[in-house]
Formats: sequence, C-alpha cells, structure tokens
Amino acid sequence: MLPSSCLVYEQEFLTITRGIDGVIGVPARLLITTCDASGLAAMNEHIDQAARQLATCDPHLVIYMCTSGSFMDGNKGDEAIRTRVAGLTGKPTMSTSQAVLTAMKRLGLKRVAMLTPYNEDLTKREIGWLAANGVEVVDFHYRDIEQNLDRGAQFPEKNFELARRLNWRDADGIFLSCGNVRYLEIIEPLERLTGKPVVASSVATTWMALRMAGITEPIENFGQLLKETTYEL
Repeated sequence: MLPSSCLVYEQEFLTITRGIDGVIGVPARLLITTCDASGLAAMNEHIDQAARQLATCDPHLVIYMCTSGSFMDGNKGDEAIRTRVAGLTGKPTMSTSQAVLTAMKRLGLKRVAMLTPYNEDLTKREIGWLAANGVEVVDFHYRDIEQNLDRGAQFPEKNFELARRLNWRDADGIFLSCGNVRYLEIIEPLERLTGKPVVASSVATTWMALRMAGITEPIENFGQLLKETTYEL
C-alpha cells in the first residue's frame, strides 16, 4: 500500500524486479492530499480499507510503503501500523521505516548524511526517530517540497548534486529518504563518488520485501544493498 499520489515507487519496483520470474507488485492506494504531518495522519485513516483490498489478492506479504507515514509517530507508531495491517490481511507485513533501519544495520551504518524532500518538521522527526534507533544524522538537507507530485517530478541529477554536497565524509553512509523521489538512478554513481553505501527508501523497501518473500539472488546495478542476499542480521 502506498500514498495515492506516489508515482515513483511502482516504477522503481518494476525496474529492480525486472527479470525475476513470478514477482508481481499489486498496489492499493491510501488517499493523501497534503504531505505534512496532519496529511499523513489523515492518509493513515485509510489503511483498513487498503489492507482489506490487498487481502483479496492473497499476497505473500504486504508492504506499507511510506517512509514518513511510518516514522512520524516513532517506533510504536510504525509497529502499530504493521500489526494493524497484518491483523487485517493475515499476512506478514513490513514497512518502509522498518526496511530502512534493517538496511542500515545490515550495512553497518551508525552515522549517516541524509537528504529528504520533507519540510523541517518531518525532517526533525526523522532525525529523532533515527537517533532513537541508534543512528546519528551527521548532516542533512531538506527540500521542503510539500506536494507529492512535485516530489516525484524532481530530476535525479538535482538529487545527486544535493546529496554530493552533504558532509558524507564524516558518515558511514548516505540515506535518501522518501519512496516518491527518483533516487534509483543516482545510487551507484553516488556510491562510486563517495565510497560509502547508500540507502534509499524505495530500494530498502524492495530489498527487504524480496528477501522476506524468499528471493535471495543478488541484484546488480542499483547499489550495494541489493547485493545483500538476506535481511537477517
């Protein structure tokens, strides 16, 4: 399940999973009109309907694919979403925030430089959430793009330039937050430039989902994380 105006994640999921037999992503959309904290809270009111829709497809697992929607109320909020969806679907359930933390632990990232499209409030919440999970944000830049369609329309080259300017030298890696921003094309170039692992919301989500579904083959061309064959620590 993903925000109704998210257009990037499905494209990146298809790009990553192209060539893997039997993988199908079936979306259910959560109505969202604004991307601030109140808009995300309103979006999450539609979780039950989306979960019931997905249950009719008999999926192997269910993904709650929204970084800010799952971290904004901390670990308890994220866990509540996953428990709620799992109860309604009867299926294993994961979230993007869970995947991001799992990816960071898998790659040994305790200090990160972070790029977000969010406003200041959500970015500060994200910094606090990461800190509560043992990850220090050593530098960050938030783009303050409120409309979700505008986030998806940003050119990857701009995101690359902004990420390049971060103080990644004092970090273990780089975190590109939000599943509706075109990060996929810039991950490998950024890793080559910096020599650091890059975790992007969409890639972390797809990586963990594939591994949970029992698909363990390494995937090339999209950064270090997708070469990791298990999400277990």
